[in-house]
Amino acid sequence: MEDERWLGGFLGFLGRWFKDWLYRRMDQAALAGRLVLVTHRGIFAPLTQRRLFRRLVLTQVFEIFRRSAFLLSIFGLMMGILWTIIWFDVLDNVPGSTMLAGLLISVHLQEITPILTTMVIIMSYCGPMAQEVAFMKCHGDFKTLTLMGIPPERALAQPRILAIILAFPGLMLIINLTSMLGAFWGITQAIDLPVVEYVSDLFLALEPYKILLLLVKVLLTSSVLAFYCLYNAFRIEMGDFRRLPTVTRSAMTDAFFYGTLAGVLVTVFYA
Repeated sequence: MEDERWLGGFLGFLGRWFKDWLYRRMDQAALAGRLVLVTHRGIFAPLTQRRLFRRLVLTQVFEIFRRSAFLLSIFGLMMGILWTIIWFDVLDNVPGSTMLAGLLISVHLQEITPILTTMVIIMSYCGPMAQEVAFMKCHGDFKTLTLMGIPPERALAQPRILAIILAFPGLMLIINLTSMLGAFWGITQAIDLPVVEYVSDLFLALEPYKILLLLVKVLLTSSVLAFYCLYNAFRIEMGDFRRLPTVTRSAMTDAFFYGTLAGVLVTVFYA
């Protein structure tokens, strides 16, 4: 009897989990469908509306860079210096910069900096942004926009999603350039290396397929983390202010998990 009750409880838990999982996937598909629909309508919108939309996107891009660029620069310098410490002190290898350049390109550029960029964007922008959008829905702003004939997906979701997708490559460039600069400074503390030779080693290690792989990873990661931040904010009910902290935590957790997972899957299947 005990075994039957345990089995029944376990099967009931699995059923409820699967029902919630299926509902979330359907809800996400519905939001994605609405985003595609308003994107199609936005292409044929009046010129004044398209200009306003571009201004909203550029404002959000500037906000992302304002909040994230300095922190990513510090992380980049620290990581570059750390790589030289690992290479020269821990691994005890001093063959020049060729091997270290290959390590920077293969591991740091393609695997570590996308995750660091994802973390910084989520902490500095996505979390506060999700809380702001969720508060607007609780306050009734979504209903006001709908009554005015403006889809909330067009006014609130699309500019922020597009801004994250556009800002992500620029932030990746910042952290990678500062990483290479930090690594060069660390190398020059151990050996006498001309900057021309260092840059040449980096370019030799940067193979075309690695650039293509990185572009695919950046596009997929930024799209996924932006979508999940907005999805959690859009799920909250009007007037449910008590769930704002929960929604913010869920947005940040889901964005990091699924964004990182998307990047890992790109590496697994295409590396």
